[in-house]
Amino acid sequence: MKLKMQTLIHLLVLTALAHAQARTCANTVAAEESAALMQSTVMLAQAPTTAQTPAPSAPTKPVGKPMRAATAPAVNAKVIAAPAGLDFGVVAPHTLLEGNFKLVNTSDKPLKVLGAQPSCQCTTIEITGKEIPAQVSGVPGVLEVPVTMKVSATGIKTAQVKVVVEGEPLPITLDLRAEVAYAVRLAIADAAGKMQPYVDAAEDASRLKGVAQIFSSDGKPFRVLSVQGAAPEFLNWNAASDAPLAKYQVQFALANEPCEMVPKYLLVETDRADARMIDARVRHECTKISPALDIAEFRCNVGVIPTGGAGTFDIEIKKMGSNKIASVKSLDAKFSAQLVGQRADGSSLMVTIRLTPSKEVQGVFMTPVHLVAADANGQPYMTQKPEAGPPGQPPKITTLPAEVDVLVYGKVE
Repeated sequence: MKLKMQTLIHLLVLTALAHAQARTCANTVAAEESAALMQSTVMLAQAPTTAQTPAPSAPTKPVGKPMRAATAPAVNAKVIAAPAGLDFGVVAPHTLLEGNFKLVNTSDKPLKVLGAQPSCQCTTIEITGKEIPAQVSGVPGVLEVPVTMKVSATGIKTAQVKVVVEGEPLPITLDLRAEVAYAVRLAIADAAGKMQPYVDAAEDASRLKGVAQIFSSDGKPFRVLSVQGAAPEFLNWNAASDAPLAKYQVQFALANEPCEMVPKYLLVETDRADARMIDARVRHECTKISPALDIAEFRCNVGVIPTGGAGTFDIEIKKMGSNKIASVKSLDAKFSAQLVGQRADGSSLMVTIRLTPSKEVQGVFMTPVHLVAADANGQPYMTQKPEAGPPGQPPKITTLPAEVDVLVYGKVE
């Protein structure tokens, strides 16, 4: 009895420590991106901006830190997850994150895992049919649970795995979280003077012209090669004579008319191999995007494509069920697009597309690629879009084909 009580206390202490180190998973991407951006900006403001030779270091694999799960376990649960969640912090796009959970069995009989369902196909877990050992002499049984999550697009990435165990009244929830960001970031002051990862011109079109801070998250010096495809205009730095910095101030001036010429993104090119192309969303009345499909991001970064070559990119489409992408095509005659593959998990769909520029394309580009969806029978997949009706009247529902344009940017060199 004493041994059992000690074990229980030990488990409670471990859980409390995990909760103390954790922060609750948030769903507001813009707020978290802004907070992380502000923290990085403050750190760089305090660091020297003169050229430095960074000490060589071996690449480190992201390690998930314990965090609290969004869903509390059942009060009478015999099996708990330790930790309940993993936060991998800031990671680079196209990173495969690897984490480990433990399923802890406090009952006196072994329990079988009946199923494990990830919330997105980017997450992999293989424990269905495995057995969690029984508690013996007061020591709980433990099943090791390796989990992987592939992240691609920038922003806050979260995933959940629901684990069903025999005899348990509720599924056990395993949470994963990461902030996906390139090694170089953009920050532009909004109308209130707060640094944001976007151009704030929604209420004031004059803000399409301004100054962007471009900085490395790790404080390492780098060079800015172009802004919107043109030579950068630096403040207080001379590209011909000054040493590379970890942070720059660069002027930008975006087109403000006609409406179709206002760019949806500000594009920056650097010499960092892990951040050759980065972007900042342009918020303006002419750049609103309302896709018929629930795409995870409005743009895709294909990176640097060698002359005569091609690049591939992935796009996640949510709430697709059994529907698929039937076809893709480039809306620009200077490019061709081919559907390479698509993978579904019953809810989301990850689509891989190959983009091939023609020989005449050189330098930085942004081009639209059109996707058309079909249902399980190969028929056009139709969606419903609500539109505001007259004052006091319910919204008007419009049925239209599920098609969407995705902006793809990169550089040919």
